[in-house]
Amino acid sequence: NALQLLKILSGCSQWNYGNKVQLLEAEILSYEGRNVEAKEAYASAITSAQTFRLVHEQGLACERAGFHFKKIRDKKSACDFFNQAKECYAEWGSQMKVDSITRQLDTLRVSQAR
Repeated sequence: NALQLLKILSGCSQWNYGNKVQLLEAEILSYEGRNVEAKEAYASAITSAQTFRLVHEQGLACERAGFHFKKIRDKKSACDFFNQAKECYAEWGSQMKVDSITRQLDTLRVSQAR
C-alpha cells in the first residue's frame, strides 16, 4: 500500500516524505467524506511542505485542498487554497500550473456569480 510505504520512507527522511504522507492521508480522508479530518490533514501537509521550503509540494497540497473544498461546495475556502497554490506555483516558476489554477479560480467565480 502506498501510504504504508510513504510512512516507512518518512521514518528515514521526515523532511522529504512527511508532507507526502499527510497529503495522501488528506486525499484518502476526503475520498471517504471525513471532511473535518481531511481539512486538518491538508493543513498539516501544507505546513510541513512550507517548513521544509518545498514550495512546489506546498502548491500541490494547496491545490488538492482547493479541490477538496470545491467538492464539498465551500467555495470561499476553495478560492483561498487555489490562490495560495497559485502563489506557490508562481514562486516555483511554473506558469503552466499558474494558468491551470487561474482556470479553476475562474470556474469558481463564474459559479459564484450565478
